[in-house]
Amino acid sequence: MPVIALPVPLRGLPCLAQHPSPQAHGTPSHVAVDDDEMVCGEVPAYKERVDSLAARPGYGSAGKKLSIFTNYFGVSVNCPAIYQYKVSIHPEPKLGVTKKAVLSEIVKLHGERVFRNKIPVFDARKSLYTAHALPIESETFVIKLDDDEDKTRTKGVHEVTIQFYKRIDLQDLQSYHTRRNASQGAIQAIDAVVRALLSSCLSAPGTIFSTKFGPIIDTQEGLEFWRGCYKGVRLSQIGPGLNIDIPAAPFYKPLPVVEFVAELLNRTDVNQLFSTEEYDKVEKALQGVFVETTHRTDKTIRYKIQGLSVVPLEDLMFAEGAKENFTTTVVDYFQKRYKYKLKYIYWPCLQCGSSRDIFLPMEVCKILPGQRYCRKLTTRQAAKLLKATCERPHIRKIAIMKVRNNCNVERCVEFGIKVNGLPAIVRGRILPTPELKYHVSGNERTCVPTGGRWNMINKKLVNGGKVERWACLNFSKVPASTVKIFCSKLIKTCNFLGMDFKERPLVPLWSTNDLNIAAALKSIHSTAKEQLQLLIVILPEERGNYGKIKRVCETKLGLVSQCCLPKNVKTDTNIKYLENIALKINVKVGGRNTVLQQAFVHNGIPFVSDIPTIIFGADVSHPPPGMYSSSIAGVVGSIDWPEVTTYRAVISAQLERQEIIGGLFHSTRDPKGCLKPDGMIRDGISESQFSQVIIHEVDAIRKACLSLQEDYLPPITLVIVQKRHHTRIFPHTLCSNYTEQVAQIPSGTVIDQDICHPSGFDFYLCSHTSQGNSRPTHYTVIFDENHFTADGLQLLTHNLCYMYARCTRAVSIVPPVYYAHLAAARGRSYLGKFGDGSSIRNEVSSELPEFLNVPKIADRVLGVMFYC
Repeated sequence: MPVIALPVPLRGLPCLAQHPSPQAHGTPSHVAVDDDEMVCGEVPAYKERVDSLAARPGYGSAGKKLSIFTNYFGVSVNCPAIYQYKVSIHPEPKLGVTKKAVLSEIVKLHGERVFRNKIPVFDARKSLYTAHALPIESETFVIKLDDDEDKTRTKGVHEVTIQFYKRIDLQDLQSYHTRRNASQGAIQAIDAVVRALLSSCLSAPGTIFSTKFGPIIDTQEGLEFWRGCYKGVRLSQIGPGLNIDIPAAPFYKPLPVVEFVAELLNRTDVNQLFSTEEYDKVEKALQGVFVETTHRTDKTIRYKIQGLSVVPLEDLMFAEGAKENFTTTVVDYFQKRYKYKLKYIYWPCLQCGSSRDIFLPMEVCKILPGQRYCRKLTTRQAAKLLKATCERPHIRKIAIMKVRNNCNVERCVEFGIKVNGLPAIVRGRILPTPELKYHVSGNERTCVPTGGRWNMINKKLVNGGKVERWACLNFSKVPASTVKIFCSKLIKTCNFLGMDFKERPLVPLWSTNDLNIAAALKSIHSTAKEQLQLLIVILPEERGNYGKIKRVCETKLGLVSQCCLPKNVKTDTNIKYLENIALKINVKVGGRNTVLQQAFVHNGIPFVSDIPTIIFGADVSHPPPGMYSSSIAGVVGSIDWPEVTTYRAVISAQLERQEIIGGLFHSTRDPKGCLKPDGMIRDGISESQFSQVIIHEVDAIRKACLSLQEDYLPPITLVIVQKRHHTRIFPHTLCSNYTEQVAQIPSGTVIDQDICHPSGFDFYLCSHTSQGNSRPTHYTVIFDENHFTADGLQLLTHNLCYMYARCTRAVSIVPPVYYAHLAAARGRSYLGKFGDGSSIRNEVSSELPEFLNVPKIADRVLGVMFYC
């Protein structure tokens, strides 16, 4: 059986594995298996090939051809070499802006003697690039920095050494087209040089956010969205190209802290104490934020917020002066020292300082401008960001062209670099839409979606699930009568779509408050004599209880549940909402919504239909920056070949920020004494980690297969899926029916030429239909023992995108990856506040604390797609 593994960066595409003959794929000379570990006698062949990623087998030809605009601008380099110098600064500044200021001062003071009035480029780390050799091999400079007006850099004396490192031959750029392992030094040098020169500065990051790039979008929750500008050079089949994009990101609003908190909590009552949920929300939002004081007329002081005081301001006391036995309240101290009467005495203080605790009332602090918000956005905030940045393709294209036209291309002449003024036009194809199969009892047995979308009108689920024992638990303020009508309509919808859903619940409707959620769940489970197949839960109005409900149901009670927001529980609920909930319920109770009509036809689903295949998806969910929590790995695998629509999940915790999944294989014994693999594969990988994935994760898959049967080595294909990139595509003005106002990239558009890797196996696929500009998903094959053709993998990927169980539309990323992402998110929700990264690390450890491990999920829950 082949294995197709899809890690996601997200990342992820499935993992294909087939059943080969044991001798056909290089079996190790000997394999020893015992209770604890498995040792392979010789190094697997793939470890010898980690520097040679999968080669492109050719170009695809399936589908209708079309021309596509991209946001790449051709770059020509007419310079024999770039000279790289190492930069050492002592003491080394913590801030990049200070490093840039130090180098700028050197250029200002010694530009004529050292640089001969030529333009150097600094990468803001440790490298300096010039187009000509400097008259020095190594020289040390002493630079004194004063505070700037914005106080963004650190003053002091710095000793800077600039030393020649190497000459970078730019002929390597040409070899990139013929050699798979061309020097990364040339790529990095050109990228740093072009970004800095076009920005008219010594050093420029890849992305710059500023209020000058567009209007500020207010979220009304203490945050605002800024537009940015991304510039980066990538090498492709058509040579170096300048990639320009207009991203957006959330920033803290430069407000007084009390106004920020009022917006965040949506409250104006200053005489009310924080609830536990409000306290946690505010502390999590403000940790790491820089503020300045406003209560002193002689000066302002900047601080970094470490947390909040445990007690309200009115109860907070501290030792004043040298006598530690003399204490005073913060309220009295400010009244006595600054003649300042504090108003927000029922709110906690800001805890600042690193070496000692400094408590500052919120009302005397203001958030400094320009601080990016790096935490996860709420659903409401993400929706506002999407709405604000959802632009028609021609509008985004105009904005990108404006950035290109404002670039200072004259500065590039010294390095022999020219940037094309028009975006690159590339060749693409529109892949055929797959035919979907539904149950024969429906009026429509098959369906060919239009524009990546379809509906359930006249269709029946291909395999309707059966629910005989169910109940409903209402934690909201929605009246019981309304909940009963809602449940009745939901059940009728499920039955109408082809499920066998008993109308009467096993126990009457329960309505309760959210004061003791766990007790209520256990009580209804006990009343039903532990026989429930499904529990419908109406969530409380207060947010933050979803993870607790899922944790109790799935790890303590072995219950599959379907949660509904109270705002959607109405007597006249939209039928589309009920259908979507029915699709989720069906797969949670073991049913299947639809399958590909070609599943049982010879080569109907490329590669998969003819050979028993497992498709895996994998993802790793990391805690927010600066917080201590575990990273959660989610892995799913298909169990219903040849349809490959049903996936079982494995969820595990590992050390924070660890991208490579550490527990893909470990062997355990079942009661019959047979070894079983206990987990596989994953998502979320950068290009620099491709080799590590091959070494560690393919090795784990190998061990899992060998633990099932000696000499069992199915061929493996490993595909990385990347969504977080800056490649954008636009419809060409010569396309049929083109008009600026309605033009969109068609669903199924694939690109495997021009902007793709010159020799590696990759492609861009836009399988979905978007409301705004299209961001295609980038698929890169890093390991391929199944010898896919370009058409075979592209068609398989596109077809799978129509198999997502939660909606009736093609999704932008293959479902196994989406499922792995949902599974990892579910694991994080089990951890509660620790899953949100709200605990602070006190010590470094190589082992994961027990409270950060994911609790064991009940077997009866693991048997279905509970994470949907």
